[in-house]
Formats: sequence, structure tokens, C-alpha cells
Amino acid sequence: MTRHATATLLILLAVIALVGWAAPSFVLIIFASCLLAVALRAAGVPLAERLNIAPHWGVMIMALLALAAIGLLLWFGFAGLAAQIREFAEAAPRVLRDVVEMASGLPGADWLQRNITPEQVQPSPQAAANIALAGVDNTLSALGNFLLVLLLGLYIGADPTLYRNGALALLSPGLRPRGEATLNAMAHALRGWLLGQMFAMAVSGALTFLGLWALGVPLAGLLSILTAIFGFIPYIGPVIGCVPAMLIAASEDPSLVPWVVGLFVLVQNIEGNFLTPMVQKQSSDVPPALLLGAQALFGSGLGFLGILLAAPIAAAAMAAIRVSYVEGWVEDPGDATEKTLIRP
Repeated sequence: MTRHATATLLILLAVIALVGWAAPSFVLIIFASCLLAVALRAAGVPLAERLNIAPHWGVMIMALLALAAIGLLLWFGFAGLAAQIREFAEAAPRVLRDVVEMASGLPGADWLQRNITPEQVQPSPQAAANIALAGVDNTLSALGNFLLVLLLGLYIGADPTLYRNGALALLSPGLRPRGEATLNAMAHALRGWLLGQMFAMAVSGALTFLGLWALGVPLAGLLSILTAIFGFIPYIGPVIGCVPAMLIAASEDPSLVPWVVGLFVLVQNIEGNFLTPMVQKQSSDVPPALLLGAQALFGSGLGFLGILLAAPIAAAAMAAIRVSYVEGWVEDPGDATEKTLIRP
């Protein structure tokens, strides 16, 4: 590597590190947009080839179909889902009191009785108003970020070559083949990870609904949707999704709690040991310890959004390190470029 190539690479890495330090949320939004673009192209490009149209039209059609599907689900399922959410909110104080009563005599019961009081479970009107205002503010902020990610994802997904060439132009000519191979490998890893994760979320949500419905646990529909959403976060998400199901089951019949825990363990074993490896066998798998470490790192500094995106970031980072460092620096770079130049 020449001195000029080294200088351009160091400058680019310094700028990326500075932006990540000064505006980490901006970096996460850009990454989420790229992740959405990869998902849209994974579905839109095959559709465009089948319809014999330009790839960007296939991406636009898939985006419109996805938005229409979400809209239909909200339209037809809003009444039932809103009723379940209202029922859950009304049952929450009773559920927490039942948990405190069931925990009496166990280690930590005194702490629960001191910290979970009727006043805390049923807040005052002023506290409820403050909670509602904070909820509205967080909702508007999340909606704005969602629209930004959607627009950026559409632009990047419609014409990724434009933005990829712009990024490669920041490197010296000698580094551009390796940079292109790195970007392509990252896109391939993200596409494989997304495919496995979406499939696992759908199956785990369906199996959880069937199991909770068979056990007679209330709010099975809402709980299964929460389980599917939290399933986007590997390892940690299923544990979070199990908690509200345990609380609802405990309020209905304490004897259901072990069955609910067993159901979640069974579903996650099926998803983790059979479904996800079957779908992701062609993509680079992230070791569990590395993935949990990434979730802890991003969660401590970037909150829930960091935890949410930690897994795809780790998958993309592993692909980049493998291509740009291991194969491009440690091993013979002459053979590695052709091996890793994977076109999306």
C-alpha cells in the first residue's frame, strides 16, 4: 500500500470515527436506511427481473406493497389490537399486585413490597399526564426517524450504485477494488442475516400465538406480536418478550407460568437450532458471545436503538473485517479480491 493510499484510508477512518463520536444516532439512522435498502433490493430485484422492468421500479413496488400490507393490518386489526392493549393496561396494576403477593416469603419480597405500591402502579392524574406527554414526544420522534429511514432506504435501494461509487471515490484508485469487495460482502451478509431473522420472527410469533391460545392465556394475539417484534433482537429479545406473557399468565392462573416459560423455551430452541441456521447457512454467522458483547456495547452507549441494530452491525462488521483485513492484509490480497467480489 502506497503512502498516498494509506493517507486517504486513515483520513476516511478518522472522519467516520469523528461522526460516530459526535452524532452516533445519525450513524445508526444511516445504517438502518442501508439495512432497509438491502431488504428492499433482496425482494425488489427478483420481482423486476420477473416483470422485465428496471430494478428501481421493483424496489418501489415492494416498498408500496409492504406499506400497503402494514396499513391493512393496522386497519383491520386496530380495533382488536387496541382492545387488547387497553385490557393489558387495565390489568397491569392487578398483575403487579398479584406478583408481589405470590413472591411473599421469597428472597427479595421485601424489596418488591417497598418499591411496588398501589400509588406507583396507579399513578396520580398529574403523573399520568406527564407519562402521556412523554409518550407523545417519543412517538413523534420515533415517527420522524421512521420516515427518514424509509426515505433514505428508498433512495439507496433504488440506485445503490450511485452511492457505492460515491463512497469508493473517497478511496485512492488502488484501494477501490478491495473497497468494492468489502461493500459487496457486507451487503451479502446483511441480506442473509435479514432473511433468517424475518423468517424466524414470523415462525416464532405464529408458534407463540398457537401455544398461548392452547394454554388459554389472555391477550395471546398481542403477546405473540410482541414476541415477534422482540425477536428482531437475538438472544435478548425472546427473554424480554417472555416477561409480559408470564405476568399475564400469573394474573390468570399461577400454574400457567411454568407452561408459558416452557413454551418460550421450546419455540426459541426450534427457531435457534433449526430454522435460523437452515435459512442463514449461506451467510456468515455471528458467534453468540460476540453478538452479546455487541449488544452490551451498543446498548450501553446508544440505548434501545443500539441494541436493536447491534446484530446486523456485527454481521456487517465481521464481513468487512474478513474481506478488508484478513483477506486483504493478513492473507495474499491477490487471490482474495476475486474470491470475495460478491455482487448483490
